[in-house]
Amino acid sequence: MNCVQITEKILFIEGEGKGRYPYSNSMLIDDDVKALIDTGMGRDLAMEIAKGKKIDLVINSHGHEDHVASNYLFKDAKTCSHKLDAPIIRSVEKLKELYGTTEPQAAKYIDLLLEEHFKLKDARVDLEFEDGNVFNLGSTKLKVIHTPGHSSGHCCFSIPSERLVFLADVDLSSFGPWYGCLDCNIDQFIQSIKRVRDLRFEVAVSSHKGIIHGRKTVEEKLTDYLSKIFEREKKLLDFLSEERNIDEIVDRAIVYGRFPEPKAVFKLFEKTMIEKHLKRLLGKNFIAHCDKGFKAISRPNTDIKHL
Repeated sequence: MNCVQITEKILFIEGEGKGRYPYSNSMLIDDDVKALIDTGMGRDLAMEIAKGKKIDLVINSHGHEDHVASNYLFKDAKTCSHKLDAPIIRSVEKLKELYGTTEPQAAKYIDLLLEEHFKLKDARVDLEFEDGNVFNLGSTKLKVIHTPGHSSGHCCFSIPSERLVFLADVDLSSFGPWYGCLDCNIDQFIQSIKRVRDLRFEVAVSSHKGIIHGRKTVEEKLTDYLSKIFEREKKLLDFLSEERNIDEIVDRAIVYGRFPEPKAVFKLFEKTMIEKHLKRLLGKNFIAHCDKGFKAISRPNTDIKHL
């Protein structure tokens, strides 16, 4: 098991494949009450933890498959989730609906991914929490920070005494924020990133990038991560200097750069994310509907210094 002791009672657990999807990193608080944040580290690692520690609480940052896949291994633990993501943990069908899989080829692949790789099943949620709730684990107090955008119930978790935050899928990846499900929201994601950045943490733990130390470094990485959203919008506005239809915009691969296999799935996610950008830019009167589809009519200030 690849683990890092962050403090006496806080352990970082790196998921298989260095925590890259389809796995994720986890954090274990080994206090009077033993709490594990997320179970997507891989089945073998999860089994090792389940056998080696008596986990009292499994706390899910959100309901996506790479964060809840091994919940079922912790049979004696109470499973906890934000109330808005609890339904997709309890129902795989509800999770599938959020992927918006109307295209048959993409739907088939997502079904196979969830059923064959993740072996995902409907699961229980024993406790639903909200923003500001505090888990009293002994000497460690774990505070919920509701950070929607990546999902409606996505949460980060802070340990104020250590100036530490578990960022979950505010993941600081070079790809940037991902908002390819129907319940994702770009404006909420922007506000969520700003919220955790403004709390000025000294240590940040990411679900897919590991541990970041130093307040200045954490703030800079969050700012760089946030800037990806505005970089995408700048590219989209540049492309919309001429009239474009939705298929032309999706084929441009503004978010992904290129479409790896299975292309049908990544094009589905691209379309979902582009549609969210178009809606946002329409609302700000930066673009307008036209005969062909969409066209830029004005430009926002996209300088990240003004975020």
